[in-house]
Amino acid sequence: MFYGQFVSGAVYLTTDGSGMPIREAAEPTPGAGYHTSLTYEQHDGAIWQVWALVPDAGTAQDAALMLAQIQASKLSDTDALKVPALFPRYEKGHVYALGDRVLWQGALYKAISGHTATTDDPTADPQHWAKVVPAASGETPAEWVSGKSYAKGERVTKYGQVYESTMDANTLEPGSFGSDGAWTLVTASATA
Repeated sequence: MFYGQFVSGAVYLTTDGSGMPIREAAEPTPGAGYHTSLTYEQHDGAIWQVWALVPDAGTAQDAALMLAQIQASKLSDTDALKVPALFPRYEKGHVYALGDRVLWQGALYKAISGHTATTDDPTADPQHWAKVVPAASGETPAEWVSGKSYAKGERVTKYGQVYESTMDANTLEPGSFGSDGAWTLVTASATA
């Protein structure tokens, strides 16, 4: 049996038998993805070894963050805007599914179709990405119709997003190449 002194969480062995007895405990065998961590506690007139199994992935805070990130995919766009840090950063070359949300320069973007990201940022790819913005109302405008002329201020739904016409006699398809000056992205669709 070893003897020692317990000072500020550390154990100092004594060679003359003075101090408290140190009660050893068998180190547990960690499973895959875990390692052991040894600490000491002083109680009942002895110093006790205390083993803990710790996930290799990190701390309890890391696990809580991972759980929150998993659950974030189920949030509405309005709620997602309240916690943008839970979403992964945009990555060129990554495969995204319809509805995936990513963080880019402090803003959330939502995939409006499944694709492999080929641009350096989502703003350069409006055919696949739309910025997530707060909903202005609970109503979803009608779907955009090809060939129909829209007045300035009229709203339509296209690619799962709500757009507002910025000009009269607007026949351009919202979200398509060259339509940036004709439409303003207003909000994500209520079905998001």
